[in-house]
Amino acid sequence: MKKIFISIVLLFGASYFVKACPFCGCGNSNFQIGVLPTFSNAFAGVRYSYSTFNTDSGSQYSRDYFHTTEIWGGYKRGKFQVMAFIPYLSIHKRSDDGVVNSSGLGDITILGNYQLMSNAKPVSENGRYFAHTLWAGGGIKLKTGQSAVDVNDHCFSVGDFTGTPGTGSTDYLININDALLFGNHGIVTNIAYKINTQNNQHYRYGNQLYVNTAYFYSIALNNWTIRPSAGVNVMRNETNRYHGQEVQDSQGYTVSGMAGLNVQRKKIGLLLNGFLPVSQNLFNGFTRFNERTSVALTYSF
Repeated sequence: MKKIFISIVLLFGASYFVKACPFCGCGNSNFQIGVLPTFSNAFAGVRYSYSTFNTDSGSQYSRDYFHTTEIWGGYKRGKFQVMAFIPYLSIHKRSDDGVVNSSGLGDITILGNYQLMSNAKPVSENGRYFAHTLWAGGGIKLKTGQSAVDVNDHCFSVGDFTGTPGTGSTDYLININDALLFGNHGIVTNIAYKINTQNNQHYRYGNQLYVNTAYFYSIALNNWTIRPSAGVNVMRNETNRYHGQEVQDSQGYTVSGMAGLNVQRKKIGLLLNGFLPVSQNLFNGFTRFNERTSVALTYSF
């Protein structure tokens, strides 16, 4: 039970950061942990995610589609946990300037977490179990993805930085995960903050704050474990800058509802997640986040 709970602590992970429009977006700086599988020592797998955005500013429009396929994995020993994410991005942008397609290796992220607290005890004669666990950690996002844009092109705009697989910057992450478990019920809350730096073309995405809270329920059926979940995600990003100057209206936020399903059979896991916006304000209301979905297969060691 304790090993299972330790893995559930990060069930809804640190976050996803995603936003896009021709002027202020950062779809290519997308970062997420998402739902993790149940594992005792390590896991590895592949994950696919898809997100879309629409922008209409009266004189200009854009339809942005981001496809991310990544290899991801984690290793846990004692109170320490290390995770790595290697993404491959395919970006399709259709606007009044034409169609732009790009793809390639994205920015690799490495994270480390430390277990600050773990309290667990039975609370009733029928075997009900209560646990409270707190993890804290941080990481680095490397500038491994292609990120250069032609700033001398007569059609150049700051939105062109969202059309490349990488951001060109080395960024840093801080995250805290708190989990409560009572019997088959659980609530996980995560707070993460991403500190972005300027790339070599003098573009800097604003820092991003992410807060997630989710409820899940565990169902055991023979060799199967099924965990449906539902929650709320809040993402807020600060103002982007180009050559030190603020990119107007590039700050914004999204509040999204989340529904997910984690199915585990022995060492094999299937993870499904969907996000729909509840409230948002991106590019002063001109950009709309439409949806995000993801599916993953994992193998636990």
